[in-house]
This record gives sequence, structure tokens and C-alpha cells, in this order.
Amino acid sequence: MHVPTRFLDRRSITPIAELHLGSQAVVSGTIISVTRRPAGRGPSLLAVIADESGSITLTFFRSGFPGSKLKEGSRIVACGVIEFFKGYTIVHPELYFSNEAADAVKAPGMLPIYGLTAGLTQSAIRKLTASAIESVKSSLVDILPLDIIRAEGFAGRWDVFKAVHIPDSPEQSTAARRLLAFEELYLYRSVLAAAREKSSREQGILLTSISLDDFESTLPWLLTPAQKRVCLDVSSDLSSGSPMRRLVQGDVGSGKTVVAAFACVVTALAGKTAAVLAPTEVLANQHYTSFTRFCSSFGLEVHLLTGGTPDRERKRTGEKLRKNPGSILIGTHAILEDWVPVDELALLVIDEQHRFGVSQRDKLLSSRRVRPHALVMSATPIPRTLAMTFYGDLDISIIDKLPPGRGTTQTRVISGSEKAIVFKFMMERLQQGERVFLVYPLKKASEQSDLRDAASAYETVRCGPMAEFGTGLLHGSMSPGEKVAVTNRFSTGEIAVLVSTTVIEVGIDVPEATVMVIANAERFGLSQLHQLRGRVGRGGGNSWCFLVPGDGASHVSLEKLSLLVSTSDGFVIAEKDLSIRGPGQVLGTAQHGMPEFKVADPAIHKELLAFVSSMAPIGLENIQRLLKSQLWRYRGMELPGV
Repeated sequence: MHVPTRFLDRRSITPIAELHLGSQAVVSGTIISVTRRPAGRGPSLLAVIADESGSITLTFFRSGFPGSKLKEGSRIVACGVIEFFKGYTIVHPELYFSNEAADAVKAPGMLPIYGLTAGLTQSAIRKLTASAIESVKSSLVDILPLDIIRAEGFAGRWDVFKAVHIPDSPEQSTAARRLLAFEELYLYRSVLAAAREKSSREQGILLTSISLDDFESTLPWLLTPAQKRVCLDVSSDLSSGSPMRRLVQGDVGSGKTVVAAFACVVTALAGKTAAVLAPTEVLANQHYTSFTRFCSSFGLEVHLLTGGTPDRERKRTGEKLRKNPGSILIGTHAILEDWVPVDELALLVIDEQHRFGVSQRDKLLSSRRVRPHALVMSATPIPRTLAMTFYGDLDISIIDKLPPGRGTTQTRVISGSEKAIVFKFMMERLQQGERVFLVYPLKKASEQSDLRDAASAYETVRCGPMAEFGTGLLHGSMSPGEKVAVTNRFSTGEIAVLVSTTVIEVGIDVPEATVMVIANAERFGLSQLHQLRGRVGRGGGNSWCFLVPGDGASHVSLEKLSLLVSTSDGFVIAEKDLSIRGPGQVLGTAQHGMPEFKVADPAIHKELLAFVSSMAPIGLENIQRLLKSQLWRYRGMELPGV
């Protein structure tokens, strides 16, 4: 599965006179001179080859690399990048001598170029790969249905691997890589389907739902049709007798929290514990405030437990949960500690799902005697292709409409000459009692970066005209208690200007915040910018988001930012972000144990994902057997409880 990054097509020889600087090329000719120099600075060996159209120099900086093989009069084929070093040259070319043409690995044709590590040469890895391919000729386990492989022109899986590494043509290599990507996606989708099937066989906690109308009657507003639809999905899951596995995703401000509150109320009224897991203390505190408000009409207890909770308060919370398990527990990872009395845990709500890995989620649930229901939420809109790949073990509900009564958020990309206008505008909004976010990509500037940082910007702001409205600084290096204190001061209006890094991306809900300025906006992903923008416009009035690119922002970066000006649809933005940055950056997969495929790329292979989702997955018993021979390919990748 360590597939070539590219190929040199040695079937096409370029006349030396037609070479272009910077191009990959294959030349054939006769050595007309060889110059060896003593060890020291500069090249140690220069060989000039010529064909009927001209000549070019081959340059070697390691003494003795081709050894005595380079002799005047020898005919050779040389492959590499055309560079300029006292004339056109190829530095350390791949060399093929006419008397070696019988060697299949070195014969002219498609030459694989592999990613290397220190001490490994292209020649060595080609020989190892060719040997490995031969050694598994009779032992490869089939994964894809054979008719799919044959439809692409291959007799079996072994022929696919051979064509990936030693193809006869570029077209054959492309077809083989496509099949390997297909295989990876199909296998992973089958793993997720098996996890889902295994979970559905388990006994669930039967929770009789309250009337959605009764719940809605306690709210100060009406639920949207989208919220009602998702609440009914959740209600059906809780009363099914099988463990719920549902992902609720919706755009910023779509009202996911009230859906989670409905599920928690149903659980707690049944005398069971509902726990809400948030990735940060700021978000946990925000949820505690919201859930207390939602649950007050039902007389339910809501508890908060984070890493910053004092020991005395922790003990008091534990005692309350033992006496009354029919409660709601909000918190960070602290709620998962062994001492926390959640023996009656029936529902686990995981907010900001993309910050937790697949196995991480599964371990929280499978360790219980009776598997709790799982409701996972994401405010990061996930393109359907990614959702099918990464969350295929879950049922998916989408809140696709925003609640009415929200103002619009105008987004503009600001040039350097307009900064003074934006500053004047911020002062006007502050004078009207509104609040402002100033967002920067770094906490402190470094010698390697010329980005304006949050710490230095804060020093400027607190000494300037905006200081009279109260200023605060928020960044990821602050203690949880400090973060909560600053956000509370901003929420209450004690400070009206908050200078921050992206730590505000989730968990701050301040209706009075109407203006956001994002410095060096080109340094952020589109989905992240959309999340940041969602921190304003949460009241009934209009709001404004100003994107300020750095001086060196490229034309491509400015085009990227223009998408945010043209749309507020998070799913459209997420699709574009996926095509620009790939799934690992969009969902943070590198940090959270989600798949990084060796060949497949969900951003490129969208049509394969759609086809894979329509196929019958490999059955549970077969997938468990198959993974014994395939587990090596998932090193570093988390698989959900199969």
C-alpha cells in the first residue's frame, strides 16, 4: 500500500534539444565525456551525454555514485528534472544502461517514484516492492467483489497491486489506484456498518418519551419544523429498545442545543442520568446556563463538573447524583472519571463531535453494563461524502433551517485602505451598546512569523480609544477558570471588546455581539471562518463580519475569502473547504484518531463514496475475520468496537 507518488514515463524519449527547464524528462544518448573531481565543495562527478540533437550534463554530488559504470562510449537512458547549473543538467538522474534491459525492474517503461525516508533509495524500494508483490501472488485475500475488479480490466486483486506499482501505461496505473481507493473505502464503510449492526444487537435502555408538544410549551419560542423532525427522530430512538447512535448536525445557530435538551429531559424524567460532554470548559459553562433554563419547568437538577470544579463542589455533586440519578450532568472529560456516580447513565450527549475520535466515543459507551444511548452533535457542517465516510456507524439527522427572527450577518473582505473605516464603524457600534470580537490566528508573535498576534493587539486596543468600553484577552494558553471569567465578563457587558484567538470558535453565545474582525483571515480554513462568524448575529438585529487578509495574501486566498461573502450556507462552505484542504484539515482527523487513508481521498473520490454507500457491506462475522489480515493498514487509525 506504499504506492508510488508519481511515475516517469520512459516510453517517451525527449530529444535533448527540446528539453525545458523544470520539466520531468527522459533522455537517451551516448556518454561523450566523464569528469571526476576530488572530494570537496561542488559536484564530484560530471558526465555529458549526447544524442543527435544536442548534449546535456549529468551532475552527481556524491563521489562514486555510479562508480565505474559511467564510461565514455556507453549508451544510457537518464531520467530526472531538468535544472540549471552552468547550463542544463539533471542532478542525480535515474540511470539505465543498455546491458541491464533484461531486468524487469529496470527495463524501460513506467518508472515508479516513491516517497522515501532517510537511508532508503528509489532503487532499493523498487526491488523490495517487486519482491513483495511476487511473494503474495497466491495469498491475497479478496475484499472487493471480483466482478468490480474485472470490470476495470484486471483478473484479480494481485493484478491490481502489480499495476499500481509496475503498470504498463498511465491509464492502467490510474485504474488500479482507483480500485485500491475503492477497496479502502469499502472496507472502512463495512467496519462502520459492522459496528452499527453489533450495537443494534445489544439491549438498549427503554425510555418512554414525553410529548414533544409538552416540551415545546415550556419554551419561550416555537420549535422550527427541522427541530421538531430531529426531536421526533431522537424520541423514536430512545423508545426503540436499542441503543441510539445518532449524529445531529446543523449550521451555526440552527438550534441543536434544544434538541439535546429534549433528549436529556426525557431521560431524566425516566429517573435516569443524562450526561453532556463538551470539549472545553467555556462550552460546558454555556451549556450549563442553557440547560438550566430549558429544564427549569420540569423541576430537574442540572449539575456542572469540569476540571476546574473545586473538590468540595465535586463531592457535593457526587452526593446529589447518588440521591437523585434522574438528573442532567454537564461537563468536560471530568464527567468520565471513575469516581463520578453515573451508574444510571442512560444518555450521553457529545457536543462538537469532530473533537472526539470514533473509538473514543465508542469506549465511553461500550464499557457500561447496558449500553447508553448516544447523541452526538456537530456545529461544523459536514459534507455528505465525509459524513458517510467518517460517521457511517451513526444515524444522521440534519437541522437544515435556521430559526426565524435572526438578523443577517454581512461579510466583507477589507483592504488596507479600508481599515480606518472599519475602526470608525466599530466605535459607532460600541457607542450603541453593542460588543465586538477581534480575532487573531496567534497568541504571541514569533520571529518566524510576521502575523499580528492577539497579545500585542490587545496591548494596542486597551491603550486606545476602545479601552473606555472595556477590553479583554482570551487565548488557549489561559487556565480554564481564566477563560470562563473573561467570557462571563464579555457576556455581562463588563467588557465590550474581546481580543481572542480561535478559542471563541465554539461556546460563546452573546446576543449583543454584532461585529467581528478577523485578522490574517487567509490563514484560517473556510469552515473555521464560518464557525467564527457564527459568534455574531445571535440576537435579533443585524451583524457584521470583516475579513482582513494579510499584506502577502495571494490571489487564490482572496478568492477563497470571497466565498464567505457570497454565502452563509455552512454546507456549501464545507464542500469548498473539503476540496481546498482535504478531510483531515476540515475535521481535524489527525488529532482525533479518524481515518487517514493510504490511497483513498474523500475529497477526490466522491463518486466512489456514493457507490460504496449503495453496496451491501461485508457482514459482521466476515469483517471481524478479514480485519485480522488487514489490521496493519489501520495503524494509527481508530476503529469503532468491532
